[in-house]
Amino acid sequence: MAKKLTPELRQVIRDEFVAGYINEEGHRLFPTIDALVKRHDVARATLYRWVEKENWQTAKNRYQTELETKLDAERLQKMVDEGKRLDDRSLVIAQGMLQKVARRLQQGFQDEQQNPRTGGIPTDQLRELSQIAINAQKIGKLALGQAQEISKVSADISNPEAFREVLEQLDEIAEARSSRYKHSLQ
Repeated sequence: MAKKLTPELRQVIRDEFVAGYINEEGHRLFPTIDALVKRHDVARATLYRWVEKENWQTAKNRYQTELETKLDAERLQKMVDEGKRLDDRSLVIAQGMLQKVARRLQQGFQDEQQNPRTGGIPTDQLRELSQIAINAQKIGKLALGQAQEISKVSADISNPEAFREVLEQLDEIAEARSSRYKHSLQ
């Protein structure tokens, strides 16, 4: 025989339907009305009347929407925090790279001053050091939000005349290139 649906039990069942409950494994479950009937051993028809009368489904939908919004906001904040940490680490790495390059250059200049016949830092090492410095600068600027790697092409395509001029220039370039490679076979 089913239990009497007291106001207290009705509130417990409503809360489980609307907000779900945490099972033994720690997962939030959102049971159906029939599952709650079995779980709490109450009369199905009585529970369905209260669900309709108090608009439990609307409350459940609202709760789940709010829960998803909150979880999305938490995920977004976590990603922002991770991005900040990554940028901070990238800046430290870039600064370390630049310091190492600066120390190596300073040492090379000092060596050259002490012994001018050595010629200073060899060209290949200078090239490597400059490449390291360029990479460090790119890393640092990207970490600061200055996207140096993105090439920007500025064109006003809303102006038909400017667009036509660009197309004419492209045609001229194409014609010049093709005229260089015209060969006649005999």
